[in-house]
This record gives sequence, structure tokens and C-alpha cells, in this order.
Amino acid sequence: MSGIKVLTEPTQEPLTLQEVKEYLRVEDNTDERNVRPLIETARRWFEEHTGRTLVQTTYQQFLDTLSDIEDPLWEGMRTGPDLTFYKNYITLAKTPIVSVTHIKTYNDSDEATTFAASKYYVDNAREPGRIVLRKGQTFPTALRVANAIEVQFIAGYSSVSAIPEAIRIGLLQHIAFLYEHRGDMGDGNGSMFPPMLKALYAPYVVHRGLGSSTLMSLG
Repeated sequence: MSGIKVLTEPTQEPLTLQEVKEYLRVEDNTDERNVRPLIETARRWFEEHTGRTLVQTTYQQFLDTLSDIEDPLWEGMRTGPDLTFYKNYITLAKTPIVSVTHIKTYNDSDEATTFAASKYYVDNAREPGRIVLRKGQTFPTALRVANAIEVQFIAGYSSVSAIPEAIRIGLLQHIAFLYEHRGDMGDGNGSMFPPMLKALYAPYVVHRGLGSSTLMSLG
């Protein structure tokens, strides 16, 4: 399995407070304390449900193993007595990938070894991004039973202005919805959500297989 945590939070939000105030037509500072947290809330919701990072963020991702048990879906049939397949790549949990800071492996004594950058290629052309072994290379073996591989990487768009306009519009609509319905509890059937967001965000969902929670969450 895989676990991920944020090492360095983004230094700014994808929308400024002034942009949001103008969209909401808030002309004074009275509601700023209510508006400001909604920007972060909308950004975090988008990132959670698409697997995409908007503003550059440093992540630390841990994996237990490099076998195909990591894959949520296998297309075709598996044959043979041994169904464990050693993969030559690591799928990164966030996209778009800016760079990989390092890969470390841990033995059963919790001693870390840095995996040389010359041994792998960072594939940021596809989504989700991957770290792929170069020809003739292998990942270390005899690793500890959990969190054996650590990958530190940076993901996010090159700048706020590089974020697609459809995403920015979606964030503004989501913030406006949260602002107008603050305090509302909804009717329990999921109607308390802007319907257009699914259409705006659909092209940006990073699909990881038919069994992925990301795909299922957006319907």
C-alpha cells in the first residue's frame, strides 16, 4: 500500500482574496474572515477529488512494496503459480510532477539508503506520473515490511497563471456556493453541491483504475 503526507504546504492559494471578493461582490472587509478560509477549502476539495495539485507542494510518499498488489485494476488474466509481479516503476500519488527530490529505501533495521537519481527516469508526460527504472537497474531488496520506499517529490502547476481557466472558474463557483449556503446542512441526498463542478472538473480527474475512490467519488 501507499501513504502520502505534505512536507511543504503551498505558499499561496490559486485565487487571491481580492479576486474572490470581486466575484462574490463583497465590497467591504466585513466578510473577509468568512471568505478567506473558503478559498483553501475549495482548493483542498478539488485536489482531493481529482488527485491533482494546483500550487506547488512538496510531498513525501511511502510504499510498502513494489509488487502489483499496488494496482487497483488488472486487465486480462493472471496465470502461473506465482501471481506476484515485480514492477519497474513507482506511480506517484499527485500530479502534475515538477521534480523528484530523492528516493530512499529502508532495511529492517530502519537504515535509509538513497537510491541514485541516475538509475531512474521521471515520467511526467503521463498522468499519474511515474518513476521508471532505467535499463539494467533494479530496486533494492530485503527491505523492511512497511514503509520500505520513501519518495519525496514536488507537484503542482508552474505558476498560478498556468492553472487552467476551467479550474479557476470551478473554484470560484464552489466558493460562491459555500459562501451563499454557509450554515446550511442540506437534505442528506447530496444536493448541497454545485452540479456544474462535476462537468468542469471531469477532464482533470486523474483516473487510477475503475476501482479507484477518486473515480467513484465524482460519479
